[in-house]
Amino acid sequence: MPVEAPSVVPYCGTPPIPGEWLTAWNRDPVLLGVFAAALLLLMGLSRRHAGDGVRHRPLCLTAGWLVLAIALISPLCNLTSALFSARVAQHLLVIQVAAPLFVLAWPPAAIRWPGWIRALARPFGSPEIAWGAFGLFLWLWHLPGPYMAALSSDAVLWAMHGTLFAGALAAWRSVLAPSEPTLRVRGLLAAFGTSVHLAMLAGLLIFAAGPLFPYHATTTAPWGISPLEDQQLGGLIMGVVGSTVYVALNLLAAARWLRQAGGSSGRAGGALLRKPTGGGA
Repeated sequence: MPVEAPSVVPYCGTPPIPGEWLTAWNRDPVLLGVFAAALLLLMGLSRRHAGDGVRHRPLCLTAGWLVLAIALISPLCNLTSALFSARVAQHLLVIQVAAPLFVLAWPPAAIRWPGWIRALARPFGSPEIAWGAFGLFLWLWHLPGPYMAALSSDAVLWAMHGTLFAGALAAWRSVLAPSEPTLRVRGLLAAFGTSVHLAMLAGLLIFAAGPLFPYHATTTAPWGISPLEDQQLGGLIMGVVGSTVYVALNLLAAARWLRQAGGSSGRAGGALLRKPTGGGA
Protein backbone atom coordinates (compact mmCIF):
# COMPACT_ATOMS: atom_id res chain seq x y z
CA MET A 1 0.00 0.00 0.00
CA PRO A 2 1.66 3.27 -1.03
CA VAL A 3 2.18 6.00 1.52
CA GLU A 4 0.77 9.40 0.72
CA ALA A 5 3.64 11.85 0.90
CA PRO A 6 3.42 14.19 3.90
CA SER A 7 3.96 17.91 3.51
CA VAL A 8 7.60 17.65 4.67
CA VAL A 9 10.32 15.01 4.47
CA PRO A 10 12.08 14.75 7.85
CA TYR A 11 15.74 13.98 8.41
CA CYS A 12 15.11 10.24 8.83
CA GLY A 13 13.54 10.00 5.37
CA THR A 14 10.14 9.41 3.86
CA PRO A 15 7.70 7.34 5.95
CA PRO A 16 8.41 3.62 5.51
CA ILE A 17 5.88 0.86 4.95
CA PRO A 18 5.74 -2.56 6.63
CA GLY A 19 8.07 -5.08 5.05
CA GLU A 20 10.55 -2.47 3.82
CA TRP A 21 11.55 -0.37 6.82
CA LEU A 22 14.08 -2.90 8.19
CA THR A 23 16.45 -2.07 5.31
CA ALA A 24 16.22 1.70 5.82
CA TRP A 25 19.42 2.36 7.78
CA ASN A 26 20.58 5.93 8.28
CA ARG A 27 23.63 6.37 6.04
CA ASP A 28 24.22 10.05 6.72
CA PRO A 29 28.03 10.36 6.31
CA VAL A 30 28.24 13.28 8.75
CA LEU A 31 26.44 11.36 11.50
CA LEU A 32 28.48 8.21 10.86
CA GLY A 33 31.67 10.27 11.01
CA VAL A 34 30.62 11.87 14.30
CA PHE A 35 29.81 8.44 15.74
CA ALA A 36 33.21 7.09 14.68
CA ALA A 37 35.10 10.10 16.07
CA ALA A 38 33.14 9.99 19.34
CA LEU A 39 33.85 6.29 19.71
CA LEU A 40 37.60 6.83 19.22
CA LEU A 41 37.59 9.69 21.74
CA LEU A 42 35.67 7.72 24.34
CA MET A 43 37.86 4.64 23.83
CA GLY A 44 40.93 6.81 24.36
CA LEU A 45 39.50 8.22 27.58
CA SER A 46 38.58 4.73 28.72
CA ARG A 47 42.13 3.45 28.14
CA ARG A 48 43.62 6.49 29.88
CA HIS A 49 41.58 5.75 33.00
CA ALA A 50 41.81 1.95 32.80
CA GLY A 51 43.94 1.80 35.93
CA ASP A 52 41.49 3.52 38.24
CA GLY A 53 39.94 0.19 39.24
CA VAL A 54 36.46 0.84 37.80
CA ARG A 55 35.78 -2.14 35.54
CA HIS A 56 32.25 -1.30 34.45
CA ARG A 57 33.20 1.77 32.41
CA PRO A 58 34.24 0.04 29.14
CA LEU A 59 31.11 -2.11 29.19
CA CYS A 60 28.85 0.88 29.86
CA LEU A 61 30.62 2.86 27.15
CA THR A 62 30.10 0.11 24.57
CA ALA A 63 26.47 -0.40 25.57
CA GLY A 64 25.70 3.33 25.51
CA TRP A 65 27.26 3.76 22.08
CA LEU A 66 25.27 0.80 20.71
CA VAL A 67 22.01 2.15 22.14
CA LEU A 68 22.61 5.53 20.51
CA ALA A 69 23.34 3.74 17.23
CA ILE A 70 20.04 1.86 17.51
CA ALA A 71 18.19 5.10 18.17
CA LEU A 72 19.79 7.25 15.46
CA ILE A 73 21.27 4.94 12.79
CA SER A 74 19.18 1.76 12.79
CA PRO A 75 15.83 1.50 10.89
CA LEU A 76 14.15 2.83 14.03
CA CYS A 77 15.19 6.30 12.85
CA ASN A 78 13.23 5.84 9.63
CA LEU A 79 10.25 4.38 11.49
CA THR A 80 9.96 7.65 13.44
CA SER A 81 9.03 9.30 10.14
CA ALA A 82 5.86 7.21 10.10
CA LEU A 83 4.89 6.73 13.75
CA PHE A 84 4.86 9.15 16.66
CA SER A 85 5.03 6.14 18.98
CA ALA A 86 8.35 5.15 17.38
CA ARG A 87 9.65 8.66 18.09
CA VAL A 88 8.71 8.27 21.76
CA ALA A 89 10.55 4.92 21.87
CA GLN A 90 13.58 6.56 20.24
CA HIS A 91 13.59 9.32 22.84
CA LEU A 92 13.34 6.85 25.73
CA LEU A 93 16.31 4.90 24.38
CA VAL A 94 18.37 8.09 24.31
CA ILE A 95 17.35 9.59 27.65
CA GLN A 96 16.68 6.51 29.79
CA VAL A 97 19.20 3.98 28.48
CA ALA A 98 22.06 5.67 26.62
CA ALA A 99 22.35 8.73 28.91
CA PRO A 100 22.73 6.83 32.23
CA LEU A 101 25.16 4.39 30.58
CA PHE A 102 27.37 7.28 29.47
CA VAL A 103 27.20 8.82 32.94
CA LEU A 104 28.43 5.53 34.40
CA ALA A 105 31.12 5.22 31.71
CA TRP A 106 32.51 8.77 31.94
CA PRO A 107 35.68 8.99 34.08
CA PRO A 108 35.69 11.89 36.56
CA ALA A 109 37.65 14.93 35.37
CA ALA A 110 38.29 13.17 32.05
CA ILE A 111 38.47 16.44 30.11
CA ARG A 112 39.65 19.86 31.30
CA TRP A 113 36.77 21.96 29.98
CA PRO A 114 37.32 25.69 29.33
CA GLY A 115 36.28 27.99 32.13
CA TRP A 116 33.25 29.40 30.30
CA ILE A 117 31.84 25.89 29.75
CA ARG A 118 32.31 25.05 33.43
CA ALA A 119 30.57 28.31 34.35
CA LEU A 120 27.60 27.49 32.11
CA ALA A 121 27.37 23.94 33.46
CA ARG A 122 27.75 24.87 37.15
CA PRO A 123 24.03 25.58 37.80
CA PHE A 124 23.18 22.12 36.50
CA GLY A 125 25.13 20.63 39.39
CA SER A 126 21.96 21.32 41.37
CA PRO A 127 19.69 18.26 41.02
CA GLU A 128 16.57 20.42 41.02
CA ILE A 129 17.85 22.59 38.17
CA ALA A 130 19.14 19.60 36.20
CA TRP A 131 15.90 17.62 36.44
CA GLY A 132 13.83 20.78 35.98
CA ALA A 133 15.58 21.67 32.72
CA PHE A 134 15.33 18.08 31.55
CA GLY A 135 11.60 18.06 32.29
CA LEU A 136 11.18 21.32 30.39
CA PHE A 137 12.86 19.79 27.34
CA LEU A 138 10.63 16.71 27.58
CA TRP A 139 7.49 18.83 27.49
CA LEU A 140 8.82 21.22 24.86
CA TRP A 141 9.68 18.60 22.24
CA HIS A 142 6.47 16.60 22.66
CA LEU A 143 4.20 19.58 22.09
CA PRO A 144 2.75 20.00 18.57
CA GLY A 145 4.57 23.19 17.53
CA PRO A 146 8.16 22.22 18.44
CA TYR A 147 7.58 18.63 17.30
CA MET A 148 6.43 19.75 13.87
CA ALA A 149 9.33 22.21 13.65
CA ALA A 150 11.79 19.36 14.32
CA LEU A 151 10.30 17.38 11.44
CA SER A 152 10.57 20.37 9.12
CA SER A 153 14.16 21.37 9.92
CA ASP A 154 17.25 19.20 10.43
CA ALA A 155 18.78 21.92 12.62
CA VAL A 156 15.75 21.93 14.91
CA LEU A 157 15.71 18.12 14.95
CA TRP A 158 19.30 17.97 16.18
CA ALA A 159 18.53 20.71 18.69
CA MET A 160 15.79 18.40 19.97
CA HIS A 161 18.10 15.39 20.22
CA GLY A 162 20.94 17.44 21.68
CA THR A 163 18.93 19.17 24.42
CA LEU A 164 17.16 15.97 25.44
CA PHE A 165 20.45 14.04 25.65
CA ALA A 166 22.35 16.82 27.43
CA GLY A 167 19.49 17.34 29.86
CA ALA A 168 19.30 13.62 30.56
CA LEU A 169 23.08 13.46 31.18
CA ALA A 170 22.90 16.29 33.73
CA ALA A 171 19.85 14.77 35.42
CA TRP A 172 21.21 11.23 35.65
CA ARG A 173 24.55 12.52 36.90
CA SER A 174 22.84 13.92 39.99
CA VAL A 175 21.73 10.38 40.85
CA LEU A 176 24.45 8.10 39.49
CA ALA A 177 27.56 10.27 39.91
CA PRO A 178 26.81 13.23 42.18
CA SER A 179 29.62 15.60 43.05
CA GLU A 180 28.62 15.19 46.71
CA PRO A 181 26.90 12.14 48.26
CA THR A 182 24.29 14.38 49.91
CA LEU A 183 23.05 15.49 46.49
CA ARG A 184 21.91 11.95 45.65
CA VAL A 185 18.77 12.21 47.82
CA ARG A 186 17.80 15.48 46.16
CA GLY A 187 18.42 13.93 42.76
CA LEU A 188 16.18 10.97 43.52
CA LEU A 189 13.38 13.23 44.75
CA ALA A 190 13.68 15.30 41.58
CA ALA A 191 13.60 12.09 39.51
CA PHE A 192 10.37 11.12 41.25
CA GLY A 193 8.94 14.52 40.37
CA THR A 194 9.89 13.88 36.76
CA SER A 195 7.93 10.63 36.80
CA VAL A 196 4.85 12.57 37.94
CA HIS A 197 4.89 15.24 35.25
CA LEU A 198 5.93 12.70 32.60
CA ALA A 199 2.76 10.76 33.48
CA MET A 200 0.82 14.02 33.08
CA LEU A 201 2.30 14.55 29.60
CA ALA A 202 1.47 10.94 28.72
CA GLY A 203 -2.10 11.50 29.90
CA LEU A 204 -2.38 14.55 27.66
CA LEU A 205 -1.34 12.44 24.66
CA ILE A 206 -3.61 9.54 25.55
CA PHE A 207 -6.78 11.46 26.38
CA ALA A 208 -6.53 14.24 23.79
CA ALA A 209 -9.77 14.63 21.86
CA GLY A 210 -7.96 14.24 18.54
CA PRO A 211 -4.53 13.93 16.91
CA LEU A 212 -2.13 16.68 17.93
CA PHE A 213 0.48 16.24 15.18
CA PRO A 214 -0.79 17.04 11.65
CA TYR A 215 2.29 15.50 10.04
CA HIS A 216 1.19 11.97 11.00
CA ALA A 217 -2.27 12.37 9.44
CA THR A 218 -1.03 10.51 6.35
CA THR A 219 1.76 8.29 7.72
CA THR A 220 0.14 5.77 10.06
CA ALA A 221 -2.47 4.08 7.82
CA PRO A 222 -0.09 1.50 6.27
CA TRP A 223 0.65 0.31 9.82
CA GLY A 224 -3.00 -0.39 10.51
CA ILE A 225 -3.56 2.36 13.08
CA SER A 226 -5.04 5.82 12.99
CA PRO A 227 -3.04 8.95 13.90
CA LEU A 228 -4.94 9.16 17.20
CA GLU A 229 -4.21 5.50 18.03
CA ASP A 230 -0.54 6.07 17.21
CA GLN A 231 -0.51 9.10 19.50
CA GLN A 232 -2.22 7.12 22.28
CA LEU A 233 0.33 4.31 21.88
CA GLY A 234 3.12 6.85 22.23
CA GLY A 235 1.48 8.18 25.38
CA LEU A 236 1.22 4.66 26.82
CA ILE A 237 4.89 3.98 26.10
CA MET A 238 5.82 7.28 27.73
CA GLY A 239 3.57 6.81 30.74
CA VAL A 240 4.10 3.12 31.44
CA VAL A 241 7.74 2.68 30.47
CA GLY A 242 9.04 6.22 30.95
CA SER A 243 7.49 7.02 34.31
CA THR A 244 8.09 3.52 35.68
CA VAL A 245 11.84 3.85 35.17
CA TYR A 246 12.03 6.84 37.51
CA VAL A 247 9.76 5.27 40.13
CA ALA A 248 11.82 2.05 40.02
CA LEU A 249 15.00 4.12 40.43
CA ASN A 250 13.68 5.56 43.67
CA LEU A 251 12.52 2.19 45.00
CA LEU A 252 15.87 0.53 44.25
CA ALA A 253 17.77 3.40 45.87
CA ALA A 254 15.53 3.26 48.97
CA ALA A 255 16.08 -0.50 49.27
CA ARG A 256 19.84 -0.01 48.98
CA TRP A 257 19.84 2.66 51.70
CA LEU A 258 17.80 0.42 54.00
CA ARG A 259 20.33 -2.39 53.57
CA GLN A 260 23.22 -0.01 54.19
CA ALA A 261 21.48 1.44 57.24
CA GLY A 262 20.85 -2.04 58.59
CA GLY A 263 24.48 -2.97 58.06
CA SER A 264 25.69 0.21 59.74
CA SER A 265 23.39 -0.40 62.71
CA GLY A 266 24.65 -3.95 63.02
CA ARG A 267 28.27 -2.84 62.95
CA ALA A 268 27.58 -0.10 65.50
CA GLY A 269 25.83 -2.58 67.78
CA GLY A 270 28.69 -5.04 67.51
CA ALA A 271 31.20 -2.34 68.35
CA LEU A 272 29.18 -1.37 71.42
CA LEU A 273 29.12 -4.96 72.63
CA ARG A 274 32.86 -5.24 72.20
CA LYS A 275 33.57 -1.96 74.03
CA PRO A 276 35.35 -2.53 77.37
CA THR A 277 33.08 -1.89 80.35
CA GLY A 278 35.83 -0.73 82.65
CA GLY A 279 36.37 -1.84 86.28
CA GLY A 280 39.39 -3.40 88.02
CA ALA A 281 40.49 -6.99 88.03
